[in-house]
Amino acid sequence: MPAATRSSWKTLPIPAVQDRIDLPLLYSDADGERIRLGHVPQDMDDEWFIFFENGWLYFHRSWTGARIYGVRLDGSPNGIRVIDAWVSGDREQYRSPGPEHDARLIQQLISGRLLS
Repeated sequence: MPAATRSSWKTLPIPAVQDRIDLPLLYSDADGERIRLGHVPQDMDDEWFIFFENGWLYFHRSWTGARIYGVRLDGSPNGIRVIDAWVSGDREQYRSPGPEHDARLIQQLISGRLLS
């Protein structure tokens, strides 16, 4: 399966305002390779488009193209770790229920869409 790229789906630019999220995640090198492949929705029920570019994993809503999350990955002696993460602060595109919810959702999206 080819890797998802920015041009694989409709996307909007990065929001002007981002709110930082604490996301201390670590993945194996093998998982890191799978994560970098991203995810292209296969049907209308799939709400997320995810792609990796320049060290960042971007999460877009599939219907609107809005960029909701950004997660920066970096190699470490123990695998691939998250070194930075943000959620869109653009309240027209996304109203965050809170950083704990967003951190859980990102982790679920990585597990469910990229590693399953």
